[in-house]
Amino acid sequence: MIKIYDAIIIGSGAAAYGAADWLFKENITDIAIITENRLGGTSRNTGSDKQTYYKLSMDGFVPDSPYKMACDIFEAGCCDGEKMYLQAVNSTRCFLRLCDYGVDFPRDKFGGFPGYKTDHDNTVRATSIGPLTSKVMTEKLENVVLEKNRTPIFDNRQVVEILKDGKKAVGVAVLNTETEAFECFYAKNVICATGAPACIYKNSVYPESQHGMTGILLEAGVRLCNFSQWQYGMASVDFRWNVSGSFMQVIPRFVSIDGSGNEFDFLNDSFETAEEMCSNIFLKGYQWPFSFERAEKSSRIDIAVHNEIQKGRKVYLDYTKNPKGFCFDRLDEEAKHYIEKNNVTGNTPIERLEKLNPKAIEVYLNQNIDISKEKLRIAVCAQHNNGGVYTDNNCETDVKGLYVIGEAAGTFGLARPGGTALNDTQVGGLLCARHIKEKTQIHDFNIPCADFDKYKEFVIDSGVDYSEIKTKMSACAAFLRNHEGCAALLEEIDGLLTAYPLKHKSLSDYFYDKDMLLSAKALLETIIGEMPLAGSRGGAVFIKNGQTVKENPTYRKYLTLTENGAVSFIEAKPVPQTDEPFEKYLNRT
Repeated sequence: MIKIYDAIIIGSGAAAYGAADWLFKENITDIAIITENRLGGTSRNTGSDKQTYYKLSMDGFVPDSPYKMACDIFEAGCCDGEKMYLQAVNSTRCFLRLCDYGVDFPRDKFGGFPGYKTDHDNTVRATSIGPLTSKVMTEKLENVVLEKNRTPIFDNRQVVEILKDGKKAVGVAVLNTETEAFECFYAKNVICATGAPACIYKNSVYPESQHGMTGILLEAGVRLCNFSQWQYGMASVDFRWNVSGSFMQVIPRFVSIDGSGNEFDFLNDSFETAEEMCSNIFLKGYQWPFSFERAEKSSRIDIAVHNEIQKGRKVYLDYTKNPKGFCFDRLDEEAKHYIEKNNVTGNTPIERLEKLNPKAIEVYLNQNIDISKEKLRIAVCAQHNNGGVYTDNNCETDVKGLYVIGEAAGTFGLARPGGTALNDTQVGGLLCARHIKEKTQIHDFNIPCADFDKYKEFVIDSGVDYSEIKTKMSACAAFLRNHEGCAALLEEIDGLLTAYPLKHKSLSDYFYDKDMLLSAKALLETIIGEMPLAGSRGGAVFIKNGQTVKENPTYRKYLTLTENGAVSFIEAKPVPQTDEPFEKYLNRT
């Protein structure tokens, strides 16, 4: 007899486990988790100086409301106001659940949750437990889902196809990477929580274990929303980690080294004075993501780093020395006030970091990298896809019964406050669990059979190396986007997909590479269809015919949709307001 679950969840990060727990709370317990690597993924393996969780202010002293929080996120542009309100109004419940599960967010002596300022935000909604916030979240949720709720988990299963009955998702086909056998799992609902298509860039802060499955979702018939809108920032590359926040606020030295070992204090050439340079390095702590609006300010640093790498040099942060021309008394008032307030007036960047955030140093020590003695190699890397798969307010896609949550979903717009991604991982699961509970359950559907016969003649050999595609994506389709380069690369990828070979190192690589090519193709199509009209904005500069295309701010009012290679725009809904009487909700049936 074929087993049919009420829901299956793809992924094993904070979003996946969060969704499983919310389903359980809605008394939907006949569920299962499918993952290709239980210990992989972004939630478990990434962080920053103090990885941020963004939620409604809860310290008891700062005025806030869900409406205000939604408006603050919405203001950046290209956001759906209703979705931002859903993010805000459900944030407190999701946050306190994590606290109940043992995520030890800091509290003041009154029991309030103090916060701090994060990037793209001027409030103090941000909180953190240190560099590993999302890792601890994942582990605490995992303990509840697997140990307390006894949810079955199927590890080492790589999803290769969404199974459908007509226009409804009814399960998934997977490759068992241990046995190389194909298997099918059937369910009334499928929840995808697999993260962004981290596979498409060479310069990436995503962990090696993070791949995503956007290409497979595209093959299932979903649309994309704001897919061109990514977040890029400086990160270490030998060990992938964001160098945001404290890593910049202690004002390290930037240095590049050529093939002959010559060192260059290159950043001084990008600013008129050393004082301006040092103050902007400090501001990078708050303004870590590259921003077109700050391209002449703190984001000049990202461009300078990128240009040095294009010269064939390697770029490093040096915490043992101050930047050339550093003088504390000549910093701007914001930087001086912060450093004095936190009593981190050490003689070198590493001395200041030891006082400000010693846990940030420990992150690298745990990887056998001692930044008190050695330079830290960096690049400007892809860090977060603000867009993704288009969903409704219940996180359901155009394919009925197929939900997408977390970073795989197209939730945010041009910019987002740091830490909203972690809030999103928890809110998304809550929303789809509610919808699955409330909607009429379809118990009967045709069981489709995945067509695996086409792989019977599969030839295993050295295959084709597609890594050069990732290198080209980082060169022409990351935070600096060249129209001619994107068009040429799109043509190249189209050719590769047309003649996609059945020759790979393994079955697993066959599906990984195809997913990467489909995801990269979709991003290039979105860039080419959107950015000549909307121009440079958010986290990217768009260059056509050698000229930077200025932003057309009119397009901030719209969401960008991509379907079958075609780009269209729909007007973003505003943040909702209501004055309905309380009794309407009290007396609802």
